Amino acid sequence: MARGDRPLPLEQLEPYMRGAKFAVQALSRRHRDHDPDLAEDADRYFEMAERYRQAAIATFRLHRERQSR
Repeated sequence: MARGDRPLPLEQLEPYMRGAKFAVQALSRRHRDHDPDLAEDADRYFEMAERYRQAAIATFRLHRERQSR
């Protein structure tokens, strides 16, 4: 995103984090022989991205429930 661009809509946060999660997994597998320390960092980031993804889903559901009231 360029500076000054509008933020992504909340609905797009989950697929964005899903993509980030699998991108880091792919990079970790591709470069594990070159940098053994990368695996721990990648695992930590993968777990963090999954937590963010789950939080985005929960937030979107709450937002949708509040709008339907």
